[in-house]
Amino acid sequence: MPPHKRLIILGCAVLTIFGLAESHHRSGLDAEVRPELQLIAEVRDKIHRYYVEPVDSLRILEGAVDGMAEALAQGEAGIQDSSALAEADSLLGNRPSLGNRAQLELLARTLDRLSLIRQVPYPADSLARAAVSGMLIALDPHSSYLDPQESEEMMERFQAHFEGIGIYFDIHQGKLVVISPIEGSPSYGRLRAGDHITAIDGASTEGITNDQVMQKLRGPRGTRVQVRVARPGVEGPLDITLTRDRIPVYSVPYAFMLGEGTGYIRITRFAEQTGEELGQALSQLSEQGLERLVLDLRGNGGGFLSQAVEVADHFLDRGQLIVYTEGREPGSRIDYKDENPLEGDPLSLVVLIDHGSASASEIVAGAIQDLDLGLIAGQTSFGKGLVQEQFPLSSNGGLMLLTVARYFTPLGRLIQRPYTYDLLAYIEAGLDTVDDNAVDSLRADAPVFHTAAGRAVYGGGGITPDVAIKPEPMANFAEELLANGATFDFGSRWVGRHRDWPARFEDFLANYRISGQVLAEFLTFLRQEKKLQVEDSTFAAHRQFVAGELKAEFARGLWGDEQRYRVLLESDEEVSQALRLFGQADALRLAHTSR
Repeated sequence: MPPHKRLIILGCAVLTIFGLAESHHRSGLDAEVRPELQLIAEVRDKIHRYYVEPVDSLRILEGAVDGMAEALAQGEAGIQDSSALAEADSLLGNRPSLGNRAQLELLARTLDRLSLIRQVPYPADSLARAAVSGMLIALDPHSSYLDPQESEEMMERFQAHFEGIGIYFDIHQGKLVVISPIEGSPSYGRLRAGDHITAIDGASTEGITNDQVMQKLRGPRGTRVQVRVARPGVEGPLDITLTRDRIPVYSVPYAFMLGEGTGYIRITRFAEQTGEELGQALSQLSEQGLERLVLDLRGNGGGFLSQAVEVADHFLDRGQLIVYTEGREPGSRIDYKDENPLEGDPLSLVVLIDHGSASASEIVAGAIQDLDLGLIAGQTSFGKGLVQEQFPLSSNGGLMLLTVARYFTPLGRLIQRPYTYDLLAYIEAGLDTVDDNAVDSLRADAPVFHTAAGRAVYGGGGITPDVAIKPEPMANFAEELLANGATFDFGSRWVGRHRDWPARFEDFLANYRISGQVLAEFLTFLRQEKKLQVEDSTFAAHRQFVAGELKAEFARGLWGDEQRYRVLLESDEEVSQALRLFGQADALRLAHTSR
């Protein structure tokens, strides 16, 4: 919020202080009477009781007012008098001392005044929720408030299953399109990538939203739903009846061998059963001769601490420290150690991280790095090392995620990077693309820690990789192709109209090449059907990228999402560089086992 607008709203709040005493007996603002104040009071109390460090009451107060101001439309603050601004500035500079009761009454009066600033009154309960969000944002970037619906959606994201028909979908150019059926689901083998679902139980899907799709297709196990499908390469609509079932949601969706002895595992989140899924993946790859592993944590924003511990458990030995947390009270440190002996010989391990790797991902990468168990490659991770505890709110059924401790790697590195109270700047800084010298520049001012093998690792926030890999920027042409779904649309149509495919995916992966005819027809498709102005020179410059994306889409249409991903990995330069690091990873493994 611009400083002058923040000052206007704060002025509105602070100027109410002078009228509190005389209006107290007639205000009717007691938290026991006002539900919105019950919410504010409950959150404020929990902050003072449980936050990771003691908090200045007026910091919370100012955050609440900022939150309410943000909830109002810009330019409707209502106080434009410069003298009022000057007086408010003076009052804020004096930071008046207020007791608990006075702070709540101040917020109550501010709720009322701000709700009346607009021509259409702003609901007090909405302002109260905005106040709570502002209070938590004023603490740190990760404490937050979720209303009941948001809370339910968050819980669902980390569950291991849901009940429905089992498809990945998108609303693409106004059409409900199947991206991929989930293997083993009711849709698998009956719906295909590229199918346009035109109706659900007889109702047209034209104009349907993502939420409406979820409401219509999900439902209790055993119930039925009929979808009408327009399929590329097939004349006329198809009516398909599906019986809903329990659909697993995997956090380890990709696990396969990349070559003799070399495996690849991708973890996309840390949910209810991530540790168990990883164990199954490692067991399957071990049966195929696994000796070296690329563990891909790129873009993994984290999840449950317990699952980070379980994942690390697969690479550590019994008794080794994985991570520890410390809260506000002396003696609050909690150690999380590996409780199981390591099965078999240690793997030669390379872990891929990037700016999107956060929280639980950083716990795993930090433990592996500190204990010399593997090589970390990629870009410095996000730096999210604050522990949030969930506090259900009795006032309105919402959920507060409040920071109660900090994460530290085994060597004592704080994972959380520095932050200010500018949330947008914090997020943008964490996801900003690094340059060639970023790792070296970060190391210049970072505290240095040394592993048992004598390797230097670095603190200061996030996990700094042992080997920096610069991500390749995507060209504008490539972004445009992916954004408008051109390769997906063309791929679905091509697969539907052709039958001369290899019988086995392995043969397709090794031997199939995108022909000049396919590329020429795709260029015509872009110009005539997608209405894109594509120069011959631009298309020629991106020929290899286009061929890779088309081959991946053909694989998805023929065999499914995992096979599409396998094809894309062939051109993933970060994975290619990771594979070239196993010499260093082997030396690290040998040094560790010889100690």
